[in-house]
Amino acid sequence: MTIYDVLGDASNFVLDRTGVELSVVLRDCIALIIILWAGVLVFSWARGTYRLYFHPLRHFPGPRKAAQSDRWLYDRLVDGHPEEDFEKLHRDYSQSHLQSPPCYLYFLFDSADTSALFTETKALRIAPNELHINDTSLYKVVYRQSNPFLKHEQFYLGFFATEPTVFTEVDVNKHRERRKMLNPMFSRSGVLQLEPLIRDKLKQLEAKIDRLCERQVINVSDAMRLLTTNVIMEFSFCDTAGTMDEQPDGFGSHFLDALAIAVHAVSGFQHYPWMMTLARWTPPALAKALSPPSGAMIDMAQFAADSVTGWRRRSEAERKDTKYPAILNRLETLTHREMVAENLDFLVAGADTTACSLTVTFLEVITHPEIRDKLVSELDAAMQDADTLLPVQQLEKLPYLSACIKEGLRFTSAVPSRLPRVVPDNKLDPFLVDGQIVPPGTIVSISAYTMHNSYDIWGPDARAFSPDRWLRPNVQSLEQYLCPFSKGARMCIGQNLVPVEMALTLASLFRKYEIGLLEGFVPPRRVDCFTLELEGGLPLKFRRR
Repeated sequence: MTIYDVLGDASNFVLDRTGVELSVVLRDCIALIIILWAGVLVFSWARGTYRLYFHPLRHFPGPRKAAQSDRWLYDRLVDGHPEEDFEKLHRDYSQSHLQSPPCYLYFLFDSADTSALFTETKALRIAPNELHINDTSLYKVVYRQSNPFLKHEQFYLGFFATEPTVFTEVDVNKHRERRKMLNPMFSRSGVLQLEPLIRDKLKQLEAKIDRLCERQVINVSDAMRLLTTNVIMEFSFCDTAGTMDEQPDGFGSHFLDALAIAVHAVSGFQHYPWMMTLARWTPPALAKALSPPSGAMIDMAQFAADSVTGWRRRSEAERKDTKYPAILNRLETLTHREMVAENLDFLVAGADTTACSLTVTFLEVITHPEIRDKLVSELDAAMQDADTLLPVQQLEKLPYLSACIKEGLRFTSAVPSRLPRVVPDNKLDPFLVDGQIVPPGTIVSISAYTMHNSYDIWGPDARAFSPDRWLRPNVQSLEQYLCPFSKGARMCIGQNLVPVEMALTLASLFRKYEIGLLEGFVPPRRVDCFTLELEGGLPLKFRRR
């Protein structure tokens, strides 16, 4: 008797008890379902057993569920505080000072009791083939300038781009060529040419604040997102789609909603690629009907496509005759789809990171009166007329403003979590953590959160907002550990733009307005959804000085 006969008899028994007369076809279908289900269970058991007891990473500590499935990591990401969870687990797990037990005895040590055997570890297993590293000395190894560890492809494919972009491209040579194309726009001199654009959008924002501040609180989080999104949209598409004036009594817009949805969807697309495929193949009309929020994302993508189409229809003279520098003029050799993908990437990645850095800096300056007073005093002395904003190159010479910007970038960690890389196969120089060789092909990451909160680097006040640290004699030694834009060959291309936006915005708003906390203010909790968010935003009182 075969297993098929046994399963057939089992299906007959189940359905005969219900009084149903079985056909041969129905019996065969049920038997097939049982076989498939049994196969899934056996496969899952075998895979879990292999990952726990025989996988090359089996000796690295971490939760058992993390070793068995990517689902554990996904749940941490969706929860919104993965780096805090990893930090705690680094303390709870470690490498044993004694000889590790044989792999067939690992089942005796559950996640609840292994901490008694270990001291703090530098490498934590957070997925079947991924390690989270908190050894800050290894940052320059993983994210180095020459021969860097390659980006983990599946992670970066989750960022919506229909074509590879300067951010998502994994191939080193292709990335180098694309970056070379865009570097003039994001160089120091290129960014300084954007100062009139930033000033123009800042004036529009201040006009809205002037109109609203007497009758309502200003949600700084929304206001900063509106500002930075307008800057990037104008820079990328030569059009802002009227977002600044879309809500006369607020700072929201249809596209800002779309950006928020896009950022929150990243984790799902990274861990379940079929979701991205489904999203791309779902007809737009159906997607809008099933999910209005998804409709906002579709509208944003359509706006990007229409903007590129409109730009391509212009004559060469019209393309060059733009009010401000335009990224599109550097991408003219790309296909239509490549241009759309690249500019959407700038919009999704560039607007939120700058906005959250500004928002957190506002929060920390306002909640520390001594910092606020020092900053305002410096700005008052430098600008006698509140309505005459100094050129950014002069603002950058103000020591306390510059210190607040650097500390804001450190304290915010706008992209706090993982930027995963793949360990190369280098037998002559293997990658070592805690004295153990990390196998080639392993996914590893050292987060900005880890770097920016290290007591070994920043001292006992590492978790405090302290601009004064950047005014001390040893400031040069600290610069190497500041990595809000990552480091090395894949460092964020917008690294020069963000400080310029922050300098102009902070200087103008703190010089013009008296900004205060609401009664009963409770600091909002941070949420990591790849970029940083503050739960509930940051409502503050504004009044013209």
